[in-house]
Amino acid sequence: MNARLVVVLALALACSGKKKDEPPPATASGSGSDSGSGSAQGSGSGKIDSKDAAAQFDKKCVAGDLEACRSLGVLYSEGIGVPADPRRAAALFAQACNGGNLAGCNHFALAVSEGTGVEKDPDKAVDVYQKACDGGYALSCRNLGIMLRDGRGVTRDLARAEKLLDKACTGGAPFGCTNAGDLDAMQIKDDPARKKAMLDHYTQGCNAGDPSACRKIGIAYLEGIGLPKSAVSAAVWLDRAAQKDDAIASRLLGMMAVDGVGVARDVARGTQLLKKACDKKDDEACKALTKVPASGSGAKP
Repeated sequence: MNARLVVVLALALACSGKKKDEPPPATASGSGSDSGSGSAQGSGSGKIDSKDAAAQFDKKCVAGDLEACRSLGVLYSEGIGVPADPRRAAALFAQACNGGNLAGCNHFALAVSEGTGVEKDPDKAVDVYQKACDGGYALSCRNLGIMLRDGRGVTRDLARAEKLLDKACTGGAPFGCTNAGDLDAMQIKDDPARKKAMLDHYTQGCNAGDPSACRKIGIAYLEGIGLPKSAVSAAVWLDRAAQKDDAIASRLLGMMAVDGVGVARDVARGTQLLKKACDKKDDEACKALTKVPASGSGAKP
């Protein structure tokens, strides 16, 4: 591995360890999305995007349809088809939650934890998240686990966070396995035995469709964290992440392709991957692009 790539990879790996690429606590209602948008869905009606959605949900909510109350809350929280009204959204989420709608509890807990439309009360948010988690709503286990892992408004509790994130992972919550792996990674220095758990969690996350988990396995191979250093193996996992449009993985694999590290030297492919990452606002990829020779004959010394 040449000196230039070593320096750039060191910077790239440092940047990739930040939590900026971690999705925020999510409010989706079991649709498989973890974007935090909380899609509005009525009972058996599919996704609603028409301007009369609010009226339809309002009518159903009054009639006792708790999922309609939750969905109406989503519309008011995001200003879709109706003026944005955080207070009404929070009230609707609370109504749905009080009636036993676990997705509504997840929404309400997030609102309470952030003070959106309701008085901020992290301790209450913990209780509401736990209620939904205990009821089998894995996404709430994940959100509460992150809250306790990072000490977001509450005292950090890594032991409890670990159990919650494991439960989220086995329960199929999007990103839950990756989050569990991140928690393992935080404690590897004090407990080397966590290396295997970290890799197991990341593998589950990758197989579940989270590209950041695939990328983190690739980085583990590059750095020799719990695995023998292997640029070839790293490239395999980074490629899986890059195929799912992970910008950091695209950048790392692009640099490796430019210099022929772990993969056959292919400046054209490397340039394509770096441009892909740069287009996704990855500043390091944009900088790396300036160091690729225009002729495509090889990397600059």
